[in-house]
Amino acid sequence: MDGLSYKQASKFLDAATMGIKKGDVEALLVNDDRNGWIDQQINLSYTNHVSQTLVQQQQRGQTTLTQEMRVCAWFDLALQDEAQLRQRVAFALSQILVVGDRDAQLAPYPLELANYYDILTTYAFSDYKTLLYHVTRSPIMGHYLTMVGNLPKSQTGVNPDQNYAREIMQLFTIGLNKLNPNGTIYLDQQGNPEANYDDADVEDMARIFTGWFMSNSSMNAPMEANDVYHDMESKEVLGESFPAGVGAEQELDHVLDVLVKHPNTAPNISTLLIKRFVTSNPTPAYVGRVSSVFKQTDGDLAAVIKAVLLDDEVNAEGSLFRAKLREPILAMTYLYRALDSKPGAGATITPNAMLYQDTFGQYPLGSPSVFNFYSPDYLPMGGLGEQGLTAPELEIIDWNQTVKMSNIAWKLVTDNGYKTSSNSSGELYPDVSDFVSASGDYSQLINLIANRFFGGEVPTDLAPRFEGLWNAKSDNNKPYSVSAMLYFAFISPNFMVQE
Repeated sequence: MDGLSYKQASKFLDAATMGIKKGDVEALLVNDDRNGWIDQQINLSYTNHVSQTLVQQQQRGQTTLTQEMRVCAWFDLALQDEAQLRQRVAFALSQILVVGDRDAQLAPYPLELANYYDILTTYAFSDYKTLLYHVTRSPIMGHYLTMVGNLPKSQTGVNPDQNYAREIMQLFTIGLNKLNPNGTIYLDQQGNPEANYDDADVEDMARIFTGWFMSNSSMNAPMEANDVYHDMESKEVLGESFPAGVGAEQELDHVLDVLVKHPNTAPNISTLLIKRFVTSNPTPAYVGRVSSVFKQTDGDLAAVIKAVLLDDEVNAEGSLFRAKLREPILAMTYLYRALDSKPGAGATITPNAMLYQDTFGQYPLGSPSVFNFYSPDYLPMGGLGEQGLTAPELEIIDWNQTVKMSNIAWKLVTDNGYKTSSNSSGELYPDVSDFVSASGDYSQLINLIANRFFGGEVPTDLAPRFEGLWNAKSDNNKPYSVSAMLYFAFISPNFMVQE
């Protein structure tokens, strides 16, 4: 038994799901076992993105499958799939092992991009080496980072493409500079950081990733090795020798082993995962504990995610090291789930993607570059930056984006929130009936809002504002205070900053 308070249970579910639905916190408190909840989530069956994208196409009655259908399928699963932790982990991994449909080579392939996302979903709780193996062999990744058809110098007269070789080190595993086990930068005797690799490492790493080709021109099937076009000469990468005469498959296995077991990978990936789930500024002790689990389990992601979500620092209060800004798209999925939003007119699919390209500044597999939508080390101007505190999500949030997302939220809770019979299949409709039923009793209504959006506690600075919104309506019109109060809860800094 964990002995969780309502607030602690809410914090945990906020980090582990795409948004807390009515009754979720209460159900967790009954069992009072976060470890058991995680185990149950890991073992839940789940819907894959390819099949749901095809459902989107079929139910729309369209002959051409589009990227919007893929994104709407992502919303279908984010909002309705029971395997919430798997969906949340996959989304976090999609921002580390990045591909993007803004790449001209990938834009025509929505179903194949959904298939790539399914790699992240399927192997969300595998060991990190297995996940990297399937990512590396994906033709989507092969085209995005130009590894497919990479040929040795003996075939072309020039060095092989270095794109994937560089990014698998810099972004997917060890990072640029040496780290201590607790994620802090390692400094040499002169107080300078040390690079993890040099140009020679990149050059030989690129030679390892030669000889991989599409299987029968498929953008879905894993790439296949052809050793006739693989560099079979000896290589040395990160101080590890790769003998001559070894084929592409064996060298891939060897190099992934080297990368995952490198002393930098555990703290680097642990830091990135903590930033995606819990806090933008984890303490070195927190990173060290998660990193230790990564090392001890050879990168078992199920164990690592447990270490991230069950650490004592998840429940820290009043600390600069326990806060993160909600990503725009996850703020919206939270709102939709909190209000149990469903498609109208008996539809079963998310009907539109909420103008996703223009509204959120992000969407699944839509990053403008391999460096994700924002840097994990982004230091905003002002008080946070002056204290050396990162706020990654602020890199894509500005007033223009905030206003657009707020408009969608306002439409949801006002125009759609009060429609109970006359609705269309082209919209999502929230269920605000419990809020409306409680609207005649301020105490009951504000408790519902506090439980759904604020971990069971009304922020003291917001309390008089909520009461003012309720008092502004006459007794007969109290139900119409609900939309304004829900909207205010959503746009408040107290909700948008998770702490």
